[in-house]
Amino acid sequence: MRLDSIVPLVCSLPLLASGCVAELDPSDEGELDLAAEDERSALPPLPGEDTPLAYGMLRVANELDHTGLDIDVALNLRAANSIINHRAGADLVLGTADDQYVDSIATLDSLYWLGPTNLGKIQSYAIAEGYVPAALPAAACDPALGDAIEQCLRFVEDEATPVPGWGNLGAAPFSADLRTSCLEASDATYPSAAFFADAGLPDYLDATLGHHDLLCGPDTASLCELGVAGIASWLAPECEALYDVDPVLTEYVADPADAADWAAAVATLSAGSFDNSYWLRVYEYAPGMHPTLLGDTMGHVLYSAPIEYGGPWLQRETSDTLPPVSPAAQTVLDDVIADLGLTLASFDVGSAAEEIPCPNCHTFHDSFVLLFRDDRIVVVLDRETFWDS
Repeated sequence: MRLDSIVPLVCSLPLLASGCVAELDPSDEGELDLAAEDERSALPPLPGEDTPLAYGMLRVANELDHTGLDIDVALNLRAANSIINHRAGADLVLGTADDQYVDSIATLDSLYWLGPTNLGKIQSYAIAEGYVPAALPAAACDPALGDAIEQCLRFVEDEATPVPGWGNLGAAPFSADLRTSCLEASDATYPSAAFFADAGLPDYLDATLGHHDLLCGPDTASLCELGVAGIASWLAPECEALYDVDPVLTEYVADPADAADWAAAVATLSAGSFDNSYWLRVYEYAPGMHPTLLGDTMGHVLYSAPIEYGGPWLQRETSDTLPPVSPAAQTVLDDVIADLGLTLASFDVGSAAEEIPCPNCHTFHDSFVLLFRDDRIVVVLDRETFWDS
């Protein structure tokens, strides 16, 4: 046990009955160390890391507020202060971006004033109150948490402040930076906090656990049962892996008859216009990968387009509405969507456009990307327009 951290007086934690965290005096460290050794020998040993008992103890340390630690677990007041201060991070203010977990038994044991007696109380409370599972949860992204992250990403992509730039594939509002606001923290530019508040999770901004408190909201019991410590240690990496900034898409293998019909329709579309050439592409997401941001998907499919883009301007179009192309082109898209069984499905729409000047002429490149997020399908219509001046 280390007694080397001095926790200053803090008056910004509203959950404390006194309003402040008591200053801890390290002057008696030597006596405490000797007493701790005697005390340790009379109490059950600390559990090994990554065991059900350790998991339960970490849940208690991470999920209970100051009153719960001080009154329900009956910790020494200074021990409860120490746990809350650790969770508050460097700024000693709960509910801010530097909040952190007590991520291991070793970390818990190292906190100022914990000591064997207080650790024993946490252990007893975890056992008595059902915080200790029969077996550790498997490392996976809980579906409910995955859905919350995905909905957050979609909200933030719509609400984030755009940062336009020539050739910036994936730039805001399509930026992969949006992932961070939904997996870790939030700020004014990427307002994920507003999403969780609007989604009916009032505890999201609770000072006890900061943004992580969404895991224990009234409608997320399955997440809370996994334990905040478990989310920190195993779950978050598995969730983050689903939202890779480099989507993995493969060419969709269509029914041969449908594929022939699509090819014929696109050929007819191109032949019907003197100055337009069209291409149609359909992709599906690789198994296990969740579609996330429309911009990331666009960045992937545009690089593999039959058109050689130099620096396209990306734009988000109206969702669930066919893109602004000719009626004949919209008919082709309608038929493709119907053949895919997606007529009633929701979809996001993005477009990419650029103009390539040439002597006495112009070439216009346009691509329209339809992301059927729930069905993991991407439909792309490319168009090249040649204009002779």
